Amino acid sequence: MVAGSAGRPWRGVDADERQARRRERLVSAAFDIMGTDGAAAVTMRGVCRAAKLTERYFYESFARREDLLVAVLEDVAGQAREVLLAALAEAPDDTAAMVRHAVAEFTAFVTGDPRRGRILFVESLAAPELSTRGGELVGEFTATIAQALRSPALAGEDADDRDVDLNAQAVFGALAYLFQGWLAGRLDVSRDRFVAHTVQVIEHLARAQSA
Repeated sequence: MVAGSAGRPWRGVDADERQARRRERLVSAAFDIMGTDGAAAVTMRGVCRAAKLTERYFYESFARREDLLVAVLEDVAGQAREVLLAALAEAPDDTAAMVRHAVAEFTAFVTGDPRRGRILFVESLAAPELSTRGGELVGEFTATIAQALRSPALAGEDADDRDVDLNAQAVFGALAYLFQGWLAGRLDVSRDRFVAHTVQVIEHLARAQSA
C-alpha cells in the first residue's frame, strides 16, 4: 500500500488536511486567474497547471468548474464582509466618523489586492456562473449595511425598517458601481477624494424615506 493512502498520515499530515491544502491551492490559483484575466479565463486544466496538481485532485474537491468559481467568490466576499464588520465594530461613535472609517477600511482591503476588486465588482456581476450565488451574497452584504444604517443619527428618527432595507440596497448598488469605475480607472480621483465622496453618497442615501 502507498504511504498516505486510505486516509493514513503521510509526513505527519492526515488525509483530510492534505485534501484541504490541495483545495486551497486550487482556489488560490483560480483567484489569481479570475482576478487578473476574468472568470471566463478560468479552466480546470489551467487551474491545475497553476496549482501544480493533476486533474484527479480537481475533482477531489469540485464537481465542476462553476463550483470552483463560486468558491473563489465566496472566499473573497467572506473576507470583505469580515473587514466591514470589524470596521463597524471598532469605528468611533460619531456617525460621520463611523462611516468614514468603514469606507476607508473597506477601500484599503479592495485596493490592497486589485484582484479582489475585480472579483467582487466585475466578475460577480458579469459571470453567468456566479449569478445565483452572487445574488445571495448581495443579500448578505445588504443585511450588514442595513445593520449600520439603522442608527437614527444616520437614517433619521422617522425611518422605518422598509426605508432602511431599501436604502441598504441603494447603498450597495452605488458602492458597487463607484468601486467598479474607480478601480477600472474610469474615475480619475485620488483615494482620499474617492473615500470622502463615497461617505457623502452613503450619508445622503441613508436618509431617503418613503414611509
